[in-house]
Amino acid sequence: MVGSEYSKVDEIIVALIPQEDIDQILNIRILRLASKLSLIFQRETLRPAGVKAQQWRILVSLAQFGELHLRSLARHSSQDPAHTSRVVKSMISEGWIASRPDQDDQRRIQYSLTDAGTKIIKAYWPRAQQFAADIAELFDDDEFIKIRDMLDRANALCDERIKKPGKS
Repeated sequence: MVGSEYSKVDEIIVALIPQEDIDQILNIRILRLASKLSLIFQRETLRPAGVKAQQWRILVSLAQFGELHLRSLARHSSQDPAHTSRVVKSMISEGWIASRPDQDDQRRIQYSLTDAGTKIIKAYWPRAQQFAADIAELFDDDEFIKIRDMLDRANALCDERIKKPGKS
């Protein structure tokens, strides 16, 4: 009896949201792809270094922008500040990043790569580039430029909406 009750619930849920409706929601498709890309990248590229995807994004952000405070680091690594704070603490323990008080505002902490963090970037950046190239090969040059430009436009719109809290 319990099994048949679950199937009735499943049927109701499927009827509430048809697959063709889900297929039209771009953010669901993008989240699915991002999740899969992150999982594959973690398995194939980062696992040998013992680095998690969230840590990698922080390492790359510091390698790209240099010393950053937490809010900027969270923004550049596309992570929630509270989550970034927890990840940063583990990375300091690993010796991959260092922290120091901001000279202009003693309440803020600045983060930077250590030599160990720099070594990870130097060792694994070529693998990250190859992974990106493998995905890019799915598209011809024109398609790649178009998809990149479309994603940039969507990101710009999201950036604007993030700047305006309360907009629905």
